[in-house]
Amino acid sequence: MIEKKSFCSTWKLLAITFLIISTTISIVYQSINVEYLAVRLFHNFLTLKYRIISDIDRPTLSSNYRAFEEILKWKPFAEVDHQVDPVEIIQELRSSFTMVNLVPKPSKCRIEQNFVSFDRHQVEIFSINYQQKISFEPPERILIYLHGGAYALGDIQSYAGLECHLSRLFNLTVLHLEYRLSPEHPLTSAVEDSIVLYRSLLEQNYSSSQILFMGDSAGGGLALLTIQSIIAQGFDVPRAVVVLSPWTDLSASGESYQRNSQTDVLLCMKKFHWLVNRVLSTNIVEFSPSNPLYSPLFGSFEKFPSMFVNFGTAEVLEDDSRRIIEKAQNENIDVTFEEGKDLMHVYPIFFPYYPEAQRTLKNIQNWIQKLFSS
Repeated sequence: MIEKKSFCSTWKLLAITFLIISTTISIVYQSINVEYLAVRLFHNFLTLKYRIISDIDRPTLSSNYRAFEEILKWKPFAEVDHQVDPVEIIQELRSSFTMVNLVPKPSKCRIEQNFVSFDRHQVEIFSINYQQKISFEPPERILIYLHGGAYALGDIQSYAGLECHLSRLFNLTVLHLEYRLSPEHPLTSAVEDSIVLYRSLLEQNYSSSQILFMGDSAGGGLALLTIQSIIAQGFDVPRAVVVLSPWTDLSASGESYQRNSQTDVLLCMKKFHWLVNRVLSTNIVEFSPSNPLYSPLFGSFEKFPSMFVNFGTAEVLEDDSRRIIEKAQNENIDVTFEEGKDLMHVYPIFFPYYPEAQRTLKNIQNWIQKLFSS
């Protein structure tokens, strides 16, 4: 009888201990997402490992970053079966393309679905406000965020965590646009949707000087394509644009596509060519990757607003950024850029894991503040 009581007491103690530990972990990381918490704990373990193991070739990288890099390397690129309908492949990729378990939505963030229209064209958007955001007297600042995913993947579920963080950090309202994706729709449909959102805001008496565009990867390319279209149509340009590792050259003509093919832990060259040739060109009879309708690098940057461009020197899209920076500067555009030495594609979006991402987002925050105060 005594042994049975002792056994039960031990299990109760273990249960209470587990409850305390799990509750503490949830409080520390502000989430009850079990998979996310598991990733964070594993990341902490790997960080300790890399504090001991140095990287002679990349001494500037934090142990936190190298730990996260290892986590990504454990998930190899899926092979693409060229015999399968690309629509089926994309639908399968969409189900696995999510950042929910890496950057989850915080509980204090408020997200509201809405539909806006202009000229009989309706688009779906999500208004994102972090609960602790300091309210502004009019005019309010609006950031239109265009998500990445090679124009074929991505949605509010994947990007809510990042966009909530941006709302808090930049102290503004973020509008997430669910633009039409390929291969169901041509790439130009995404530009049309983005223009509709922008024009609808102007129609609601928002000033163009209150609006910023921001995007990562394909979303960065889309932001640039949108502003090029805005200028071409003679509309007032937004206050500024921020792009993280923008995909600006669908023809992959930059040297970094080969130079960094072995160091890029997020992007695969085989998938790049497949996406361009089989997905993005599906609904376009004469598709040319170097056409400025699809690749903003080959368009004009004349009359552009202030730009902030960020990229990593270990990614295949490095030259996509460097070349638009050079082109914009040659056209006397105000360009601020930040390169992440030895860092991956869109590294700032994984801000919970390493200081390199946090510093870059903080620098963007300071840049935006100076922009609005000037």
